[in-house]
Amino acid sequence: MKQIEIFKKKFDAELLSYLDTKKQALERFDKKGGEIIESLEIFLKYGGKRFRPALFYYAYEYFTKNKLLDSVQFSFIFELFHTFALIHDDIIDHSILRRGNPTIHTKYGLHMGILSGDVALTLADELYLKSISQSQFTKAQLVEINNFFNEYKQELLVGQYLDCIHLEDRKKIMKLKTANYSFVKPVLFALLFAKKSAKRKQEWQIFLTRLGINFQLKDDYEGVFGEEKQTGKLFFSDTEEGKNTYIVELFKKRASNKELKLFNSFFGKQSIPPSIFVEYLKLLEEKHIKEDIEFKIKTECNELQLMLKQKVKKYTLFYTLLQEIIDYINTF
Repeated sequence: MKQIEIFKKKFDAELLSYLDTKKQALERFDKKGGEIIESLEIFLKYGGKRFRPALFYYAYEYFTKNKLLDSVQFSFIFELFHTFALIHDDIIDHSILRRGNPTIHTKYGLHMGILSGDVALTLADELYLKSISQSQFTKAQLVEINNFFNEYKQELLVGQYLDCIHLEDRKKIMKLKTANYSFVKPVLFALLFAKKSAKRKQEWQIFLTRLGINFQLKDDYEGVFGEEKQTGKLFFSDTEEGKNTYIVELFKKRASNKELKLFNSFFGKQSIPPSIFVEYLKLLEEKHIKEDIEFKIKTECNELQLMLKQKVKKYTLFYTLLQEIIDYINTF
């Protein structure tokens, strides 16, 4: 993915530079205060795709004629909020690996996991206030933008909670936890700043929601069928956490009573024996669940590609980024 890699290199350098200044600020309270920022820097260096800030940045540059804010600095908000969410998500899920490395709470202790996540959230808020206060928006625009920002953060937390209590409405969780906050909202922020019509926003929301849900479907697929080197986490962690994915939904529909009994004996339980999980994988293969999901993902990618060509006539960097995301999802 050429374009996202170009963006990521520049983005990471600028974000880490910003964090260095914040580290110095926290060290004024106490020298050890900078250690919280250091944990965030280490976490960011673990990797990550940077889809969220890239989507905002390229959409803002594409749609906006009168640049009212620093688009790079504003894009930091999406990665910092994502960092907060991931660090705390790892604590909730008792995960020991993230992107192939020890999770922050595993490496530094629960206290650092909680506090570093909190600091990432406060930095996102600080950047937001700074960006908005330096921009020339009307009072009415500020009310709309502020409400949108609050909704962006709060709906993810609701989605996370629904996932924790294993709500059976899988699509609602996928929309709140992935589609909206990872794909829809970064672009809608750009459209909001560009003062685009409600109709234009709705058109993009439909496309981006479908893109985000398909992305989550691929992520769930990799969480069961992927290799640990690719996913950066234990290959059966999603099953141990009891995630109610489309894979689980299909299996429950196609499994016999005996197979369901076996499934219920390990699903959502910690420390699944590898032999049991291998048996589960064989059942998924036998019931054609793996190939059916691959077909579903590929079909949706083809439809998204056609939609994209109709929506973006010029081969802009925004178009290139969206095409790269579709290609990423469509690669097995």
